[in-house]
Amino acid sequence: MQHTQDLPPACVIDTNVLFDAVAGEYLPDLFRLECIILTTDIAVHEVKTIPFMDLHNLGLKIQDLSGEQILEMVELRERYPALSMEDISVMVLAQHTGAFLLSGDGPLRKAARQEGVTFHGTLWILDNLVARRILLPRRAAEAIEMMQEKGSRLPGEECERRIREWKERR
Repeated sequence: MQHTQDLPPACVIDTNVLFDAVAGEYLPDLFRLECIILTTDIAVHEVKTIPFMDLHNLGLKIQDLSGEQILEMVELRERYPALSMEDISVMVLAQHTGAFLLSGDGPLRKAARQEGVTFHGTLWILDNLVARRILLPRRAAEAIEMMQEKGSRLPGEECERRIREWKERR
């Protein structure tokens, strides 16, 4: 489908993308993308509803930030007071690794844009899962519906367009 592109060797994931994958029941499929999925030691503490060992067994890699990167986070916090330290940590990691930042968090995406960090969200991930035949189109449409039912904040019009297109495909 549209909006797919080659994946970098690594993607840094914000926790809201993990929560969406759980809500849409495609968490194991997320880790079948052809990239290493990273998060920070700071951000992983936000995840209380998914057992850490499950994430570890799926392939989530936890990256510690250096002292220099922690200082950078403090500076960025002054510039972006709406962001949590967890959000800033994943942006810093993506910036330092050259990885895509995977997040649906509006303020984080805005800050990432200003900092020159490439970012994508849940719908882009689903586009890639369908394009790489990891998820069937109909299953991806069902995942969007499940996420919407569970209160995920996804753009309604884009969701409806994908649901229509994907349900028409076989």
